[in-house]
Amino acid sequence: MQSFQQQQLAFIQRIKDPTAPLPAGMRPERMAVYEELFFNNLQNFVCSAFPVLLSIVPAPQWQALCRQFFREQPLHSPYFLHISEAFLHWLPQVAEQLPLFALELAEYEWLELALATDTAMAAPGWQFDPDRALALAPLTRLCVYQYPVQQISVQFQPTAPAAQAVFLLLYRDHADQVRFLELNAWSAALLQLVQAEPGQQISTYLAWLQPYVAQCDSELLLAQATPLLTDFAARGIVMAWTEN
Repeated sequence: MQSFQQQQLAFIQRIKDPTAPLPAGMRPERMAVYEELFFNNLQNFVCSAFPVLLSIVPAPQWQALCRQFFREQPLHSPYFLHISEAFLHWLPQVAEQLPLFALELAEYEWLELALATDTAMAAPGWQFDPDRALALAPLTRLCVYQYPVQQISVQFQPTAPAAQAVFLLLYRDHADQVRFLELNAWSAALLQLVQAEPGQQISTYLAWLQPYVAQCDSELLLAQATPLLTDFAARGIVMAWTEN
């Protein structure tokens, strides 16, 4: 007779793979109830995390991917965010089965979900002051993609990378809504510096950028950066830095 532990392992294996041997003493029709319950729960978590990707991939292929993921990927947490994150990390293994933009789109969708469910509080808006040290607010994510993931839908599926890199800023606003802003290379570089080296005044960040925009002097850079950071401060994207 199988030990209790062996019975458990056989049950788990069958749950993950319906082609695996039936656990001893388990009727097929009863086992099928468990198989469907566990798989449907997992598939629902994955579907809710990647709605755009779900709408693009044909339904039979999507279900087969979810089944393969459930069978192959060890899952150590029942929390829906952890399951969808595991799916995101697993997707590169089957990238050849998906559109070229699928991995970037999946990351973008997961970041939206992660920001929406983060327990941190949105940073309050404030009046930008060039004499204050700066930091990037916790509920922000800087991203760079080859594809315009924010535009992808059933109607728009790019077949080649964009001519230039796509810089996106995702953030959660004061109403707890996840938003995105498309940045240019210059504004993305500025925010990247603020993120990497918090606690500096805007003049320091602009001095670090100066060699890359030699055609602009420091006064012109400040004139260009001030309205941008004023807007970002009001949105709670950048915040006044304080030492902990």
